[in-house]
Formats: sequence, C-alpha cells, structure tokens
Amino acid sequence: MKAVRIRVTVVVVHQEQILLIREKSGGEIGYCLPGGNVEYLEGIPDAVRREVWEETGLLVEMDRLLWVDERINRTGEGKHTIGIAVLAKFIGEDETPIPGGIEDEIIEWAGWVPLKEWKTDPRYANSRQEQVISALEGDQYKPAYIGNMLDKKNP
Repeated sequence: MKAVRIRVTVVVVHQEQILLIREKSGGEIGYCLPGGNVEYLEGIPDAVRREVWEETGLLVEMDRLLWVDERINRTGEGKHTIGIAVLAKFIGEDETPIPGGIEDEIIEWAGWVPLKEWKTDPRYANSRQEQVISALEGDQYKPAYIGNMLDKKNP
C-alpha cells in the first residue's frame, strides 16, 4: 500500500538568529531547517517540539503555521510527502544547540546563524530562505499552499 508521509519544517528565530542544522550524509545537502516526519497519532505541535529536541536538544513550542507544500515524485515507486512549515518559539533556558540532541540523530552540526548572514550567504540556500523571509517580514503574510517543491528550483 502506498502511503502519504507528513513532515514538519521548523523555523526558530531567537535574538535575531535562525536555528539551522546540517545532517551527516555522503551527499551535499548543506544547511537546512530542523524538522522531520510526523509520527502516527502525533499532533503537529508535538512533532515540532520532538523534532527540534531530537535534532538540537533545544526546547521550542509551535507558534503559527507558515506554509504547506508537497513533494510528489511520480517516478519509480513514487513518493508523496506533505510538508507543514511552522514558526516556533524558543522556550528553553540553555540556548546552545547540541548536534543530534539527546537522541543521537544524524546531525553533524546545529547552531544559531545571524539572520543578516543567513539571508545572503549562499551556503544556506537550501534552508528555504525565500519562503521564510516572506513569512517573517511580510506585514500581510498569510499561510499558503506553495505547491510541489520537486517542480521548483530549490526543493
């Protein structure tokens, strides 16, 4: 049976910095926002909290929805993933990310990057800059469906 996966992407901004991770992998993924799959019977706010905790050891809580996207790959066996991006508030006391958090995730690096640097440095191009900037800076921003990310330049 084919299944649709749901995953969360978490934007955490604290003291003019954004939280990013870099996964351990053989490929060139680069830096990205924390997140991952929503587990069976898990609510979105719980998945947000768990994923950031697992990947960085930091405590956050969901603030608001930013966008919904999809990744529909019709080739081969096919995959369909629905992505839900949210803004989360940092609520912990310790502000120092621990790569891999407490769950020994496959995270090579986790850290806070100054927003000014993140907005212009090409190393962070895979961290959804365009969508995040629009959501954080747009006075009239409303959550939106942004389509199939596999049809776009930076999935």
